[in-house]
Amino acid sequence: MHKHKLSEYWNVGTSIGLCAAIGIVLGALFNNLILWLSIGASIGVVLGAISAMYKKKR
Repeated sequence: MHKHKLSEYWNVGTSIGLCAAIGIVLGALFNNLILWLSIGASIGVVLGAISAMYKKKR
């Protein structure tokens, strides 16, 4: 059986989606959905770009 690494599934889109989902949850908790969605998606873009650059170097 072949084990899959998390790095095989992690890409920019996954990063944006996961961080945006966390932002939606935080926005619902703090009653400011759009702000937290934007913050989450922004963090996802940065994390996705960093991980994509790291993958290219390897």
